[in-house]
Amino acid sequence: MSILDLRSMPSGTRFDADLALVGAGPAGLTLAREFADTRLKILLIESGGMEFDPEIQLLNQVENIGEPDTRDTMPLQRGYTGELAWLNDIPPFELRNRMVGGSTHTWVGKCAAFDEIDFDARKWVPDSGWPLQRRDLADVLDRAANLLNLGPNIYDKALYRRLKSPPADIDLNDNLLRTFFWQFSHRPRSSKPLRFSELAAKLSADNIDILTHATVTGIGLCESGRKAETLDVRSLSGVDALIRAPVIVLCGGGIENARMLLASTNVATQGIGNDHDCVGRYLADHPRTVIARFGKDTLQDVTAHFGFYGLSHNHRTHFYLRGLALGPRLQSREGLLNCATYPVQELAPGDPWLALKRFYAGDRPFRLEDLKTALASPAGLAAGLHRRLIMKRGLPRQLSELRFDAMTEQRPDRDSRITLSSSHDRLGVPLARVDWRIGWAEAASLARLAELISAEFWRIGLPQPQLEPWVLDEDFANAPFSDMAHPACTTRMGENPKTSVVDPNARIHGVEGLYVAGSSVFPTSGHANPTLMIIAMTLRLADHLKTRLLA
Repeated sequence: MSILDLRSMPSGTRFDADLALVGAGPAGLTLAREFADTRLKILLIESGGMEFDPEIQLLNQVENIGEPDTRDTMPLQRGYTGELAWLNDIPPFELRNRMVGGSTHTWVGKCAAFDEIDFDARKWVPDSGWPLQRRDLADVLDRAANLLNLGPNIYDKALYRRLKSPPADIDLNDNLLRTFFWQFSHRPRSSKPLRFSELAAKLSADNIDILTHATVTGIGLCESGRKAETLDVRSLSGVDALIRAPVIVLCGGGIENARMLLASTNVATQGIGNDHDCVGRYLADHPRTVIARFGKDTLQDVTAHFGFYGLSHNHRTHFYLRGLALGPRLQSREGLLNCATYPVQELAPGDPWLALKRFYAGDRPFRLEDLKTALASPAGLAAGLHRRLIMKRGLPRQLSELRFDAMTEQRPDRDSRITLSSSHDRLGVPLARVDWRIGWAEAASLARLAELISAEFWRIGLPQPQLEPWVLDEDFANAPFSDMAHPACTTRMGENPKTSVVDPNARIHGVEGLYVAGSSVFPTSGHANPTLMIIAMTLRLADHLKTRLLA
């Protein structure tokens, strides 16, 4: 594999490939890996380079005219902590990484598969329904989990029998509240999240090249507009080049995939794939908010049932985080959206494990104080190690607060959308104009989730949470939300070109040779973090392209 830098080449350079992949994030790199050592010449095109470059990141600027800025309430941070806390200050829809590895440079590795109900056409969720079912993805989900170094794809109570020390049965009514688990993608033999740049470094196939510092400024169609043929690319230094490929896959994410299609107007004057004004519509993210809190006097009774639980799989220990989600029957009966909540621990300053982490990091002037704090309770440290290594449970922590954060899917809304701004970036491409809308159904579903936690905890004898004021007052219009940098659904998949952009094989309706990968093809967004599903759907696309190109 060669890594090429467009900045070092003369303007007018031409590249020819059998398969051009736009974006070297999780989707693009997954596709490239699938075609390694084949007879096809693969060109992976990346706007940035191998390292973070603030100047290139400025190309992520958007004109935001929608949520959450339009909400008349105090802003809510995304919830990042520690070394990633700076990500809370990135404006909505600009938290994207133009560099090899893409979004995995700023994620915590949180993963889960979508639920069966997410794929259904639900009467109470207009425009819902995927052109496939959860069972159709079983194979690619397992392959995706393997790529992400995950454990088994089990996210409900069926996981209990695999866990070393499962949660105690607290007799929740599963028709109302069901147990839901998340797991985390880590590097092998490390607690650090997996970075796809490391997978790129391991790509040694001679048939793959990565062209860096090359931003796509336009997609070229044939005269009839029914076939994609070329890509125009440019570096910030002003070097232009042309890429020719019979098959092109856009892997730029929920914002950029739509933006590239809308901005390519040389032949398709309304934008590619936009004959029915569907490109950029149905924009969804994961509205996140806080729904409940537990103080120092009650949190220990709750953390005993909600936290991390481990199992051994493929000679590794995998930890799953237990939370709660609305039951499917309840969603159907009450017309609710699929949403889930997970525990977030606010660590006390005297937490010995936090002090030990600071001590080994060596980046504070008070390392001796940290060591004293860590060693103040040697029995507690020993008990914690036994809990972690033998029982396969999360470490016991000293907490100041336990809160439950929640995320929800969004009801498809054609008016929640991306269009093009009258302002342009440095390369002359119109900025994305983002009008993200959070509806009444999202807030109502999360409020119902909070109410059920309170009611069910009272019934089974767990402490009562302090519900957020917006929940108690049913003030849905002013519920504080943040985006989670999970933009989706802007080039949604479906059979009908009037309500979708790509067909069930992820090809742009009516345009030969042009495909889309990533969360933008999701018809609905589910409540789960999207990376596992992105990889699974990308593997499904790779299988289709192999059948077509390597037969």
